[in-house]
Amino acid sequence: MKKLLFLLMILCCKTAIAQNCNQFVNNINGKKLTYVSQDAKGKQQMTAVYTTTKKDATTVTVHAEINDKNGKPIGNGDSEMICTGNTIKVDMKSFVPAANMKGNMQVSGEAKYLTYPTDMKAGQTLDDGSVTIDMGSGGAQMANLQMDIKNRKVEQAETISTNAGSFDCLKISYDATTKMKMMGIGIPFNFHVTEWYSPKLGRFVKSETYKGEKLMGTMILDAIN
Repeated sequence: MKKLLFLLMILCCKTAIAQNCNQFVNNINGKKLTYVSQDAKGKQQMTAVYTTTKKDATTVTVHAEINDKNGKPIGNGDSEMICTGNTIKVDMKSFVPAANMKGNMQVSGEAKYLTYPTDMKAGQTLDDGSVTIDMGSGGAQMANLQMDIKNRKVEQAETISTNAGSFDCLKISYDATTKMKMMGIGIPFNFHVTEWYSPKLGRFVKSETYKGEKLMGTMILDAIN
């Protein structure tokens, strides 16, 4: 009897995971999300287009195309988003700051994930993340970027409206450090980020980057096609 109950519990758990993940994956499969990067004065600097494709019942692949303010391609990369049923895991390669993309650079490297629990609430502390990302052009590695994200905290629920629509979001803040190494030499850059994360999309709708108290730039979801 105990064995039967245990098997039923496993089956119910797997069914719940499948339902949650199918809803998430099917919701963003085939979508093209366009973000606009602005400086502190609201002037457009770059655009980033993320094209999502369903890989399997729990995973979505994401191809990113970064363009400068004139529409000229300056970088691209591929990453994944994975649903575990109670967590959305986002490949940290998708967090590469657009300002680090120079020339026609490709982003690659071992997948490391930043987690977003599906039951997030205000006051909750989230896991840190760390990743080393290779950046190259024409098949040749030019540099690598070390990124560390820590002190992630869910602050509150807010509704954010952009050109892409209105989204129920969770405001999340964290500290980040990036170090771009070229020829073994790199200088760390520390900054603070506030993002408005949409559980429906598994991505942020708006993100603000600060150096100390000074706003450095903003990324805003501009369109969903």
